[in-house]
Amino acid sequence: MPTLIDSQTEASSILLYNVYDANHYGASQSFTGVAAILDSCKFYLKKTGLPTGNIVSKVYAHTGTYGTSSLLTGAALAVSDNVNVATLSTSVGLITFSFSGANRITLVNGTYYVLTVEYTGGDGTKYVSVYGLKPGTATGNSGVYSAGWSAQNWDCSFYVYKDDATTTKSFTLLGVG
Repeated sequence: MPTLIDSQTEASSILLYNVYDANHYGASQSFTGVAAILDSCKFYLKKTGLPTGNIVSKVYAHTGTYGTSSLLTGAALAVSDNVNVATLSTSVGLITFSFSGANRITLVNGTYYVLTVEYTGGDGTKYVSVYGLKPGTATGNSGVYSAGWSAQNWDCSFYVYKDDATTTKSFTLLGVG
């Protein structure tokens, strides 16, 4: 069972961003890592119209002032498995993004990261909406891509989980006398 690392509840969430094309393809949220393997994350999303294709979540290194002007930097450190946007509901709900294989990266305790949700298969009538709070109570802050990434002073509704199954357990075999 994965364990929660960081979050911002979806209670009282409002629409923050619509993501759909090359000029408006993502929303982000900064979070603090723990010494563990990344398992999954959730964002509070819904679809409008009939978008097609896949949406993913990515983890990036952090730049800026954490909680105020957090932005992503460099290439993605991890990319989630695809989620087919056709399976999203027209009602808001928590959508899980799982990280598998080489994308199950080891996070560093106390290091800041930026988590994104990214989608480019829609247009102004078929898109994915990202929800959150203005202002939020998470320690990080959100961002949006609109012809470039910009930091925002609110929080996406999100959850980040570590993998507990990889913890090492030891035991001793007792011989029969």
